Amino acid sequence: MFKKIVALALAAGMVLSATACNSSRSEEYPVKLANITISKAPDRVIVLSDSIADILVSCGFIKKIEGRSDECTQEEISGVKTVGSKLKPDLEKISALSPDVIFADSDMPKEQLTKLNESGFTVITFVPATSMSGISDLFGNVGAVMAGETTGREIGEERAETLSVTMDDLQRLIPESKVLVTACYLYDEKGTSLKDDTPSGKLFEYLNAVNVCKAGVADDEAFNALKLANPQYIFCDIGVKDKIMKSELFKDFSAVKNKQVYELSSELFSRQGNSLVEALTDMIEIMYPSVSINPEDPTKRTESSKAETSKAETSKAETSKAETSKAETSKAETSKAETSKAETSKATTSKVKADTSLKITKDMFFEFGDIKDDIKKVQNRLEVLGYFNEEKSGYYGEVTQKAVKAFQKANKLTQSGNCDYKTLTLMFSAKAKAAG
Repeated sequence: MFKKIVALALAAGMVLSATACNSSRSEEYPVKLANITISKAPDRVIVLSDSIADILVSCGFIKKIEGRSDECTQEEISGVKTVGSKLKPDLEKISALSPDVIFADSDMPKEQLTKLNESGFTVITFVPATSMSGISDLFGNVGAVMAGETTGREIGEERAETLSVTMDDLQRLIPESKVLVTACYLYDEKGTSLKDDTPSGKLFEYLNAVNVCKAGVADDEAFNALKLANPQYIFCDIGVKDKIMKSELFKDFSAVKNKQVYELSSELFSRQGNSLVEALTDMIEIMYPSVSINPEDPTKRTESSKAETSKAETSKAETSKAETSKAETSKAETSKAETSKAETSKATTSKVKADTSLKITKDMFFEFGDIKDDIKKVQNRLEVLGYFNEEKSGYYGEVTQKAVKAFQKANKLTQSGNCDYKTLTLMFSAKAKAAG
């Protein structure tokens, strides 16, 4: 699964994040949300809500996050200090970080909220959005707090629009079919389900499928309604699949009989940022294996997916010819590559030449989410060394991060995935070890 499709959708948000970092214009503040007034752009924030953490990451505000709850497990902020659970955070740990703003969920216990307020902290709570337009408002409000009423809100709303467009583009990758596909998401083996009236529940529409778990069905009737609908695909929380497969209650379900039960973390469906794209991507890959998604950009099909689409749209004779030509070309290229590899496997490092295209300075540093022209030079160098084989976009996404880690491992450097001075210096030198 492309768990980190998140990365791919991050680019558009990061383009705007540079504006956010420099947005301290007086006309941007104060920002008023309900009974909370933010007088200036916060420099240090603590995020207790994993859903809001998703939005902060999506909008490019990672560097301002000083603390997180245990539930905020996003990879991009894994190195940030934790302050306990989101419903019962550690007040001492929060105080030690001196946050300007704390983001929390609306279901935080009143007792905990009171303690934080009495300690002098500004706590902003958000209610989950109930629609895609609500998600846009949510992104806008978070952006306004972080970067101002005009600039910040624009960043948030633009980012929400990017997510919406990305999901629309992903839907267009799915082959058209007149056959109705039914599916559902279950939180447990009792049949507790994701309803079709929530943004996450509506993800099935992007799959050209029907979410059979309808809103408004009484809890005591929910399982009977599910059984009657008999979904072809069942997605469920981690650890639930085995229970469903062994349950007498589910033994006659089509999804169980056909072994179409798949586990996806419920976190993907409770968060309202990049996780929505991640969940949709994972489900597409399960339900439509012929659709191969580019990990750097989910809206771009890889060659295998394009071939499948071409096959459906062109005549059988043309397709056969194209596939034969492709196979012959691939065979020739493979043979050439294997010959080249055999000839150069000895003393790989001795044939590496220094690259002077990047002017490296001691303060130079690239990391996940960055977008710079110099990153294209890094990607090009990684390609030359055999660690990278994607389009040189200048975006430091997951593929670039993995390539850097692979380079660092091969060259006995700390595998941070970031390009610091030491990594860049070795990478562009003649001493760099190539892949293999």
